[in-house]
Amino acid sequence: MVYSFSTRDLEKHLKRTLNGLLKLTRFDEYVFFVVVTTLLGVASAGGRVDWRFLVVLLANWTAVGYAFMINDIEDAPDDALSSKKINRNPVSAGLITPKTARLWTFIVGAISAVLFALLGTWPFLFGLLSLILGFLYSYRGVRLKTIAFLDVLSHCLMLAGLQYLTGYFTYTTVLVRNWLWPFLFVVCISIYGELYNEIRDFEGDQAAQLRHTAIILGSRTSHILMLSILMLGVLSGIVSFLFINLIPFWVFIVMTILAILFLFPQVIKLRRGNSSIEIQNAFQKPLQQAAALALLLQFLVPWLDQLFHLGLF
Repeated sequence: MVYSFSTRDLEKHLKRTLNGLLKLTRFDEYVFFVVVTTLLGVASAGGRVDWRFLVVLLANWTAVGYAFMINDIEDAPDDALSSKKINRNPVSAGLITPKTARLWTFIVGAISAVLFALLGTWPFLFGLLSLILGFLYSYRGVRLKTIAFLDVLSHCLMLAGLQYLTGYFTYTTVLVRNWLWPFLFVVCISIYGELYNEIRDFEGDQAAQLRHTAIILGSRTSHILMLSILMLGVLSGIVSFLFINLIPFWVFIVMTILAILFLFPQVIKLRRGNSSIEIQNAFQKPLQQAAALALLLQFLVPWLDQLFHLGLF
């Protein structure tokens, strides 16, 4: 009986730890956006499906995961004092210990660095910079995310721009004219996302006497800046998708259809009294999902066509 109880207890502990580690990665928050940023870089370089295609995706996923894991570890003491955040953070919720969280965060970061190294010099350098920024962004000794303007700059690089550049330089070592507009697109969308988060948490952050960009500029100015950056991102996206032929027309059609299908349930749920922030939040993930799946099909369909000699292209 004692052995049976100990086994069940061990299984429960392992399951709890595993759930905590999976929750620590917050994979569902960035999985689709990383696909978009990475594959736009691959497309701009004229890349194709080969072993590097999967490796660069895995490298960027783990690099962004590393940044999110560091963030929750460093924020755990503060999150433990907040009724809204304590259960979202697996460290403050007690699902895993800080020691276990740091160990696995180091492992994830090391795996990411090795994957970047397999892709060549430039992907490794950009990937290493992404990991460094991911650490400094949340590390309490520096905490870039609390320094006005550096918070936005580091966010847009480590969670968008550097993923694009690693995807791009995985398949080429020279800059061609098509690289800039997609780069601006992903960077602007990332800046929009950072400002969105800061405006959403404005009152709580102001009470905590934080000094990030939105606090310095004020809520109204930050909102205007956020929408302006979003418009610049949309313009860059239009140029990228329609004028420099970054993606084929059929992919654009697929992306549009998927966006409509994914957005429809969100539109139904919206109420007349929803704020602009709530409306934007409802639209973000469906659009990311549509773009990510369409870009994956852009590469996978021709690869499958060639592999099975289907004669589609």
